[in-house]
Amino acid sequence: MVFPVEIRIDDEEALTERVAAVREWLHHRRSEPSTFRYIFLSPAVLLRIDFPAEAEAVAFANEFDGRLSPAGT
Repeated sequence: MVFPVEIRIDDEEALTERVAAVREWLHHRRSEPSTFRYIFLSPAVLLRIDFPAEAEAVAFANEFDGRLSPAGT
């Protein structure tokens, strides 16, 4: 089972900075998500990261104002 988290980035100019912050957070916690996807929605970008542990997904969502999504969507 995976625990997906979605983060919406409405400012495309902030994309690089936000992705760098996400990667730093993952690296600092030695987190290894099973999937890391970008979905381009004009004009926003949606990051979807699938975590193997619910606690990690919740912590990530809280840190980045993300939302937990139902698995498989």
